[in-house]
Amino acid sequence: MKNVLAACVVACVLMTPLAAQGDGPQSGQAAATPANAPQSRGTYQPTLWWGDEMFPRWPYPAGDAVYADLEGTKIKGYINEITAISRKSRDDGNQYWGRITGSPYDKMTADWVAAQFKRIGLETRVQEFTDLPEQWWPTSWEVTAVGAQAMPMKTAFPLYRSVGTDGQVNVEPVWVGMGTEADFDGRDVRGKAAVAYGFPNPGGRENTALTWGIVTRAEEHGAAALFIILGFPGNVMNEPTAGGTQPPARMPIFMLGNQDGTAIRQMIEKNESPVMRFRLSVELRTGLQTATVWGVLPGATDENIAVMAHTDAFFEGAMDNASGVATMLALAEHYARIPKNQRRRTMTFFTTSAHHSPSGQNAGIRWIHNNMKEMWSKTALLVNCEHTAQVATFLVGDTLYGSNQISARRWYVGGSDQLKSIVMKDFKDYGMALFSRPEARPGGELERVFTDAPSFHIIDQIVYHTDMDTMNVVPAAGLEQSAHVFAKIIDDANKMDMRALLGAPVTTR
Repeated sequence: MKNVLAACVVACVLMTPLAAQGDGPQSGQAAATPANAPQSRGTYQPTLWWGDEMFPRWPYPAGDAVYADLEGTKIKGYINEITAISRKSRDDGNQYWGRITGSPYDKMTADWVAAQFKRIGLETRVQEFTDLPEQWWPTSWEVTAVGAQAMPMKTAFPLYRSVGTDGQVNVEPVWVGMGTEADFDGRDVRGKAAVAYGFPNPGGRENTALTWGIVTRAEEHGAAALFIILGFPGNVMNEPTAGGTQPPARMPIFMLGNQDGTAIRQMIEKNESPVMRFRLSVELRTGLQTATVWGVLPGATDENIAVMAHTDAFFEGAMDNASGVATMLALAEHYARIPKNQRRRTMTFFTTSAHHSPSGQNAGIRWIHNNMKEMWSKTALLVNCEHTAQVATFLVGDTLYGSNQISARRWYVGGSDQLKSIVMKDFKDYGMALFSRPEARPGGELERVFTDAPSFHIIDQIVYHTDMDTMNVVPAAGLEQSAHVFAKIIDDANKMDMRALLGAPVTTR
């Protein structure tokens, strides 16, 4: 099993170092130094995360001095302000916390972005959407595993679209391994709680149990509840929602951290006749509102460079997607300093919400795709700022180790061959770490609008949708690198006519 986990996670980006068993961190907090960690020598102290000062800053290519204002520490400061909104959501007592679409903290985020746009000097407009579709909203829950002793499951978090309970439920847990059909063979889960282990593949939003159909399989076998253990060492809280596309479940489903899940397995192994005691209150809320914030920087022509970032997040959401919003703001500041007559094209900066929850066709990126045809017709380049930097982390044995390196990113470029050549050259010149092949179809927010204009993005992953996604995993050096290369691509694209960016025949529209 250890070899399988290593194969799944060896290139992942996570917390470090966290032990897979025993006393680990609670809900994404720092773990104590493992007993087998190297002893302190001189000024060195074993650490979970390197500080920003430990990340190498490679020389940028000639001509980069014009981007000196795109400084990583400043960008990271914006992330701290954005994630403070999420922390307020948590500290206000919300179990379902973060910059959740339709919540007061969603509005706080939009207001914060609007204030930043105005400070920078953009023509700013807040577009409110008042008819969000029905939103799934868990209001409170608790889970306890009761064996020889009662153990609260501190990382229990309901899976998106899980059904609630009618008061407290008490059911027997049945271990079903990785949740495949072979694992269910010979195990009676009818009326009981199926407990499965999901290897990250590769991160907090994806795990093998969900990928291989555990929800449908558990329902078909008659389970009364389902608990999925996310196989990150430590005790991580996560919500692996898939943007509101996941169908409603017919039973309560909870995600658990590895330490909590191990406790259940050990109760079963010791024949303690454990019981899962839980309750979950869920509302389906209507009448919620959200907003898109627009900021326009006029240029010498009405052709357009569009830069976007989604604002909503589970938990702190430092990488997903405070990093993108902060990168967008830094770019807006940079170009606002350039005289209008030196900006070949108008620049339109905008946010989207409802990335992690249903927006229907009347809000968020779907509304922009459907209703901004005039803007798209004049857009020479679309830049998606999403998950712009993350620490590279590695699994060694049962422990995760961070590094002083920036993680490799998924990436996509859509448009002419000339645009693709520009983007790839700039990625190479700035030393961007990339996956060995591009996305066939872009993920993230770009997925909805990549056919509307020539476009590109990089997108990191792993820690997203978990409470590990904090400032610690977002290196200032990586934020700076991303902002510099984005600006260079924008400037190189501005040397080209729109037709050359689109390509002939048109490859995106």
